[in-house]
Amino acid sequence: MKKIITSAFFAAIALFSSCQIRNDDYTEEKIDLTSLTGDENYKSPVALPETENQSEGLSENWWRNSVFYHIWIKSFRDSDGGDCSKNCGDFKGIEESLGYIQDDLGCDAIWLSPFWECAYKGSTNEESAKINMHGYDVSDFYKVNAFFGSGNATAESAEEELVSLIKACHERGMKIIFDFVPNHTSSSNGWFVDSANGDNGKSGWYVWSKTALDWKNTWGASAWHKKNGKYYYAAFADTQPDLNYRNREVREEMKNVVRYWLNKGFDGLRIDAARYLVETEKSREDTDETHEWFKELRSVIDEYESPKFMVSEAWIEGNRTKLDGYFGSGDEFNMVLDFDQGKAVLGEIANQAAGDSPKIFGNPDESKSYGTFLGNHDEYAGRLGDSETSIGKTGIILATSLSLLRPTVPFIYYGNEIAQKSGTQDGDFRLRQPFDWTKAETQKSGSDSVLSINKTLIALRKSAEYKDVFANGKISVLESENSGALAYTISDGSTELLVVANLARKSAAELSFSGFDVSERGGYSLIVGNGDENADIENDSGCAVLRNFSPHEIRVYDFSSAGRENVLDIWDYDAEPTMYLRGTMNGWDAMKMDYDGSEFSASANLTAEHAYEFKFDEFGDWSHSFGTSESSGTVNLNEPFTADDATGGGTNFSFTPEESGAYVFAFNAATKTAEIRR
Repeated sequence: MKKIITSAFFAAIALFSSCQIRNDDYTEEKIDLTSLTGDENYKSPVALPETENQSEGLSENWWRNSVFYHIWIKSFRDSDGGDCSKNCGDFKGIEESLGYIQDDLGCDAIWLSPFWECAYKGSTNEESAKINMHGYDVSDFYKVNAFFGSGNATAESAEEELVSLIKACHERGMKIIFDFVPNHTSSSNGWFVDSANGDNGKSGWYVWSKTALDWKNTWGASAWHKKNGKYYYAAFADTQPDLNYRNREVREEMKNVVRYWLNKGFDGLRIDAARYLVETEKSREDTDETHEWFKELRSVIDEYESPKFMVSEAWIEGNRTKLDGYFGSGDEFNMVLDFDQGKAVLGEIANQAAGDSPKIFGNPDESKSYGTFLGNHDEYAGRLGDSETSIGKTGIILATSLSLLRPTVPFIYYGNEIAQKSGTQDGDFRLRQPFDWTKAETQKSGSDSVLSINKTLIALRKSAEYKDVFANGKISVLESENSGALAYTISDGSTELLVVANLARKSAAELSFSGFDVSERGGYSLIVGNGDENADIENDSGCAVLRNFSPHEIRVYDFSSAGRENVLDIWDYDAEPTMYLRGTMNGWDAMKMDYDGSEFSASANLTAEHAYEFKFDEFGDWSHSFGTSESSGTVNLNEPFTADDATGGGTNFSFTPEESGAYVFAFNAATKTAEIRR
């Protein structure tokens, strides 16, 4: 590869020289935001490899039936020893883990984080393992980061191991896509060095200005940075200058990069920062010109006999029209990553209510897909394990279930399938920490582990009975008659599923939903949920009524067939309720209270004439306490007081004993009253 680039490099100088003056005009006089520059006949000096290692027998839109595993290469598995805190993970480690990904989890496709030569890295493999080497600052799109190879790898041997990984995926019937970074390069990239120096015809390959214009970057600071007496534009950081997509040579070169790696055998690509490619005077994001280039790139994707696809990272929340704009008219992206649904699921569970407008969407149509996820490598929703403090393990299981039980394309960020927690590092580095293989091994057994639940529901999605409805089904959200409940149907015309979730961390005696008339439907099967008792659906004036839900339970009913197997039955109707006492008497630790069937109680030794603050916590993790500003305050011995059913944040009860000794704190869950007695 190095010989190809070098030999073509000098041959290209003459080609570029014809447009050198025009590009320098662009740089020195003004920013031309209306016309294209550069040689319209430009061809990349980097020769394309022959097409090889292609997947065979893929159906059109194959990705709609896939579940993707999102791998941060540096932190997943080190084949030289497995400890990614001491050495970078590598391609060989991923290849050795395909059995885990496919068999123990169930994913059939993987998305690799950037693997190219980059600038922000240590001088050794060991140094790079300890820093946030993210790879989005590409210094050479045609060269693989040697640290992702095993042993003392070179870029060439690392690429050989990458190709081996691609082959191994395809031998298993798995697919593999890469993370493409088209908006910018590293400031150490040879293209940028040439552009800054006005060399080799690359003056116009980046966005330059004589003065720093009033453009802000994505963090709200000035987007302009000075070099060699002029200013360059960077949407993210000064070390990541933006390429100029009004330059024909840049447009063609970046298409060449895509062809190069698709020819190597990749099945598609995820496109980073898709919103920011082409700037106008009015906007630096989501411009018509940006969409036009993605239409050009889509034509490249569609050239391949083995179906390829591209998914956009257009980080848009709360604007479905703008998000869907990246599909174009079916001529841009095949899939867009959906930033609305993941945090919404976690938020609705944490708030224990579906809200007025649950963000539950299915794929738009048979050729367009949403990629949904509960977290990723960025500051989006944290790691799934971090949510345990707010929603508990049962809430994590519910969030996982909801993420897999909708007709979209799931993306599972490595570690989320075992509810791994973030590291202690600052910023997004804490989300990119070494995978916990010990925890993964432990979770392989046990039907109620997060890993096992992922595996079970992925298998359900992929089964012959349900793969079509999860690929092509349409969602209809039902109106809930209760707070803390969510229900929706998924239907593709031949199969209809009803998904019902109790979002609360307490049992629900009854959940009902309008707009679903059971009497109009035939028999059904409960295929997910606890069916030990009262799992039947009743009809009440056109409303579906369901009874006896466990905390955070989810049920799925199949109305297209009776007698189907229940694949996930882990919830316990008879679980004993819990209550915890927290206060200054125990350092605010969660002291579990005894339960006799009607009352919770706990004993604590108190000192006379000392004011104690305390509260009652239903789950022992601060997520739901009893007490409001109206009900909190000073309480007296043997006098019942009200502890309202509320989150109780920032409010405490206070008690001052007259004598030292043991006191009993009692709580009645039915009446929401409590008292303190000797």
